[in-house]
Amino acid sequence: MKRFYLLLPIAVGALVIGGCNGGGSGNVDITAEAVNNGADLKLTWTSVEGVSEYKILDENQNVIATTNDTTYTLAGADGVYSMIYIDAGGTKTPFDLTPWEGSVTDIVSHDLTGNSWVKITFGDNPTLNAIQQSDVDVAEANTGYFVLYNNSGTPEIRDASATSVGQAKMELAFSDNMTGDLAPDPGNYATGRAVADGGFYFFWADNTATGYGEMDENDYFGGVKVSNLSSSGTGYTADFTIYIQHNVKGLRWLKM
Repeated sequence: MKRFYLLLPIAVGALVIGGCNGGGSGNVDITAEAVNNGADLKLTWTSVEGVSEYKILDENQNVIATTNDTTYTLAGADGVYSMIYIDAGGTKTPFDLTPWEGSVTDIVSHDLTGNSWVKITFGDNPTLNAIQQSDVDVAEANTGYFVLYNNSGTPEIRDASATSVGQAKMELAFSDNMTGDLAPDPGNYATGRAVADGGFYFFWADNTATGYGEMDENDYFGGVKVSNLSSSGTGYTADFTIYIQHNVKGLRWLKM
């Protein structure tokens, strides 16, 4: 069972939003790519006639950088953003990086009766459902699953591949309990983690159908926030909030 991975730096994930050019100022078309194993964001935009200097702004419209070029790479180690603007001669074009957010409640550990599994369907419009094991379909495309598992008194979250169910099309590997907005690099994940009430665990959703074991343009990063984790008889009950960076595949930025 693969839990840790050695990766070569590659450019992954691209997203294009529309815009239009204008004389002297105007909206631009922006392309975004996750680079350097998803830590950094490379932005490329169309030029505007009469504009020789472009500004990159953050979600508060503070200037991050100024350039005479039509491409710029933002280092995640220097800052993670939920929105970027390209200012071309006073006209600001936005690029949204806000993670998708969803919640499931009353998840019970596998040794209790009820919904023990969380199903995540990835894409431009992710979906999230609490289900029973009988509803897990590991053949469903672009879909991953994890279970709240009672490991002899230690609550865990486990990917389907770490159970008897088998490997789904998206394997979910989790980090340790962490803080911050930048997920760790792909060498720091495992398909099962002990969890605590209030903990936050980044995850790497690795597409097992395409390029499995290496980050590519079919992968996603996200996070699991554990809330209201409590013992319930012989097992556990928990609520989860899920975050997914769905705007740029492979990007490890999760600023809520």
